[in-house]
Amino acid sequence: MIFEIELRKESETSRHRIELPARAEPATAGRQDRLAIDGEPLETDWAEIAPGTYSILLGGRSYEAHIARAAGDHPGGSNSWVVTIGEHDFNLEARDPRARRHAGEAAVQEGPLEVLAPMPGRIVRILVSQGQEVARDQGLLVIEAMKMQNELRAPRAGRIMELHVREGIGIETGSRLLRLG
Repeated sequence: MIFEIELRKESETSRHRIELPARAEPATAGRQDRLAIDGEPLETDWAEIAPGTYSILLGGRSYEAHIARAAGDHPGGSNSWVVTIGEHDFNLEARDPRARRHAGEAAVQEGPLEVLAPMPGRIVRILVSQGQEVARDQGLLVIEAMKMQNELRAPRAGRIMELHVREGIGIETGSRLLRLG
């Protein structure tokens, strides 16, 4: 599974992509896993040592993290957390890119929108260019997956602010394709 996270500490914000292994069974009290942060693979080992407190080995370094749901007006509601490591508090918001598909029409009507790959495959044709105005349901690009070509259409009208891909490259589910403004 791929998640997009946003970390906020005071006035600093950073965005990251975390790829976690898919599991058939629920997470246990302690677990060794391989994960990737911004494409860099890491070995992890963790254990919950008290409710909401975890001992984590990440890339050979040891951390103790206290994790609690964020209170108040944080974006993302139930996916917003306060993570305390040492004396540092981080506000963390985790987003599952797949959730936008199920969020309904309101989710695609406001502000810039990152269009993400709905499936793994290869970009065979880009139908738009940066700066171009597009209409709702206009074709944006063609993804080839399992020998079938699938045209990805605009979820709403807007302007192509940024193209993140080029023809011929392979992509994974959740990869950023373009930004629609």
